[in-house]
Amino acid sequence: MRLLFLGDTHRNPRFLAAAFEAAKREGCEQIIQLGDFGYGWQWLALGEGLEICKFSAVASVLVDSTGIELWFIDGNHENFDRLALQAVAPDGSQEVAPGVRHLARGQRFELGGCSFLALGGATSLDRMARTEGRSWWAAEAITTEDVAACGTEPVDVLVCHDAPLESGLPADRHSSGFGMSADIDWYLNRLRLSEVLAATSPDLVIHGHLHRRYELDPAPERPARIVGLASDAQGIEAAGMVFDTESRLLSPVV
Repeated sequence: MRLLFLGDTHRNPRFLAAAFEAAKREGCEQIIQLGDFGYGWQWLALGEGLEICKFSAVASVLVDSTGIELWFIDGNHENFDRLALQAVAPDGSQEVAPGVRHLARGQRFELGGCSFLALGGATSLDRMARTEGRSWWAAEAITTEDVAACGTEPVDVLVCHDAPLESGLPADRHSSGFGMSADIDWYLNRLRLSEVLAATSPDLVIHGHLHRRYELDPAPERPARIVGLASDAQGIEAAGMVFDTESRLLSPVV
């Protein structure tokens, strides 16, 4: 089975359409989006008091036209208040539009014989310039409860939004540039992600959030391969990668 991993979409409809085109071209059966999907910022009235997230509706139209479902984890730019109101399936996921599903933190699933663990969440480093409940939500950060929900059973792939500490990060990103408080919150979020990495021993960790593409092979200080994907601003070639669940190989979008 072939999947398309996709970085931050930021409710960009043109970028999302390009991602579905790439997934179809690459023979992918599923898109897994790595947070900052853009859920809940704008709404469409359906009548009789019903509403749907506008960007989720766009994604659902693309699902219908291609037959490729989209599953996403939350980043730090979702409307968590609205997301919390959506119905929860027995597996913990939430179908926010036909064929468009939010994966819960700590949710495990299997595709093509490969096991996955979802852990969304990150901190908005610029939250001091945002308004809580309108452009920033406290539920964005990974909690100790989220870490516990992930368990300790080994998994093949850890799908997350933030980068674990083991990524090292390029030197210019060790400081957020938004002050000590933001740096501490970012460190703690990444530390919790690293706790999950240590507990579940994935072979691959793949994430978004940093808006840049990089790949790191396992090393003595890094027990897994870590891959970061770019965002809509950098285009699908940098923000998308194809994953084969049988061979466990990642390949670029062409």
